Amino acid sequence: MSTNVSFVSCLTAVKQNPLKRKRDDEITDEKLILMMDMHKENEHTEPSPPPSWELLCLVGPYMEPETLAVASCVSTTWSKCFSSEHLWKSLLTTRHSPFFKAVTKDETKPAWLSYKRLTSAAESASKRRRNNKPADPKISLSDLVFIVHVSAGSMEAVVVKQGKDLVFSSNERFQIEADVSDSGFTADMKDVRMSWSVALSNYERIFLISETVVKSLDTKIGWFTDELPATRNRYSDGSKLVGDVKPIFKEEVLDKVVFAMADSYNWKSLFVDDVLRYLQCFLID
Repeated sequence: MSTNVSFVSCLTAVKQNPLKRKRDDEITDEKLILMMDMHKENEHTEPSPPPSWELLCLVGPYMEPETLAVASCVSTTWSKCFSSEHLWKSLLTTRHSPFFKAVTKDETKPAWLSYKRLTSAAESASKRRRNNKPADPKISLSDLVFIVHVSAGSMEAVVVKQGKDLVFSSNERFQIEADVSDSGFTADMKDVRMSWSVALSNYERIFLISETVVKSLDTKIGWFTDELPATRNRYSDGSKLVGDVKPIFKEEVLDKVVFAMADSYNWKSLFVDDVLRYLQCFLID
């Protein structure tokens, strides 16, 4: 009897304040199993009456789609309640709003296509997306050394950047900034060669990322290099990478050169982990 009272009390609390979801009132799989057991006859006591449709409908919006699908298999009554279009439409609207707006735009959704099926399809798509998330890179910045080389005629500058000294925030895109202010390069120089390489910290493996010749330096613009070497990772087919080079001048003197990697489909620079996944294909894979 105490178990039955506890069950009704939980549902009553939800009914009194349906918008306030406390942790203790959340419908978990364990609570669902308890509800299913309560719905069965006990050998030693009188069977408890099944919960009313009103109570079941109050529970539904607090359950995960997978749990709802299991609950709908308990009995005919539960199936009718937990398969209602109103309930699944609410779930689709809350969890997959863009998808809901697309399939209901101009009332084009076929009558035979249920919201339960739409929600199931959207949940499956989200799950596949999570499962296809790229693996964490096998190397870190501290494993790498970056080398920037700039030359024009007899003049040259070599800048070495230790990966362990580079600091990036979680929402910052990767770039290397090389200070060449002491080398005397000016904006009127022609045929300036710039290369960008990376090596493992012990120099056991070295990879030339990009090498390009600039016909004439410009104080106002940067440029994209030719496509970077292709890999067999997720950038080989879906994305073509290029080097993104930005010269920084102080008056007419070349002060710094900034290197980054960009996706040629959207021309946005890559984040640190994406750069590491690319580089590891040439350094350790």
